[in-house]
Amino acid sequence: MRAATTYFPPHEHSLLSNAIVLIAPVAPFRGGIARHSTALANAFARRQDVRIHVESFSRLYPRLLYPGTDDRDPNATVPSDIPVHYAIDSINPVTWRHAVRRIAARHPALVVIPAWTFFVAPALGFIARKLRQLGIPVTMVVHNVSDHDGARWKSALSDWQLRQADRYVTHGDALAKRLQTVVGARPIDICPHPPYSDYPEANGTMAREYALELLCFGLVRPYKGVDIAIEALAKSGRRDIRLTVAGEAWQDLASLRKLAEDGGIAEQVEFLPYYVSDETTAELFARSDAVLAPYRTVTGSGVLALARHYRRPLIASDLPGFSEHIDNGRNGWLFPACDTDALAELLAATVTRDRTEAMAAAAPVHDDGREWDSFAAVILDGSCPEPAR
Repeated sequence: MRAATTYFPPHEHSLLSNAIVLIAPVAPFRGGIARHSTALANAFARRQDVRIHVESFSRLYPRLLYPGTDDRDPNATVPSDIPVHYAIDSINPVTWRHAVRRIAARHPALVVIPAWTFFVAPALGFIARKLRQLGIPVTMVVHNVSDHDGARWKSALSDWQLRQADRYVTHGDALAKRLQTVVGARPIDICPHPPYSDYPEANGTMAREYALELLCFGLVRPYKGVDIAIEALAKSGRRDIRLTVAGEAWQDLASLRKLAEDGGIAEQVEFLPYYVSDETTAELFARSDAVLAPYRTVTGSGVLALARHYRRPLIASDLPGFSEHIDNGRNGWLFPACDTDALAELLAATVTRDRTEAMAAAAPVHDDGREWDSFAAVILDGSCPEPAR
């Protein structure tokens, strides 16, 4: 167990009745939820009408259960003007009780908690339940209703956490409908995932070497369908496309490499099987013509938010988490989920560099973080502007 640490800004103000507590992993934890929660904390901090405090984790995942090399990014920037307490151990209930006492002592107007995986559901559900028993309202930001590859018992844990809130915010209609089957008539607000505005600009260090450069980005897990992408590329017959698969592998890479070899496209599939820094992320998106997301299932996607930031069209499965945001043929392409023939035909006959560049030129620019401010406003008062498509 890592020791709990607390960061306080140089001039911490006394907490008022407008205090907000966010219970979530934030930097230096890495991954989509930590990035999302850090951006949300910063958006709360920019407001003059609330005071934000973050309760984060001393240990998020035990080493034996974490497939990656490390769950922290040594280069991440810890929020500098927000009090952050790193003390919750996901597998130590004593720390959960201590967190309840610390939060209750602040008399917050609202507690905000993400919901994304069964593993932390016992800890976050326990804390939420105890706080509500003390009369403190809880809003959950729901990224997943259940794990993509979860068993029934995992879904049961996730459902239990979800029922410990008064109100919910999600990033899509389909996810909200699934959530409603779990929580009934409790209020659910919907606001699209804001684009990330804190990633660096690219320096152009990665050269385009193929007529079309495609990118599968993020943790490599079965539900993300990298195998579908490889099979479709082989079936397309195009030998002028490179597919880059970048991100830590949480599945067997050997089978994916063999799939590329059997399809005769081993030289066209580039694997970067490690955690990708922000700087390398910028270069990969700059080199790519389009982002490929052949997911088998999807709820929300940080990759979609990154593609919006770097103004890259998305080639994605026709699932609600994507189709809500992609106007087929205008800012990306959709194909039936798990249909390698349809994706192969799309790559063979439709997707070209000229078309992706035209889409990128027409894409709105997101670089000031204002959509995160709008998202914070949704959590506080439920108003969300229409998203740009």
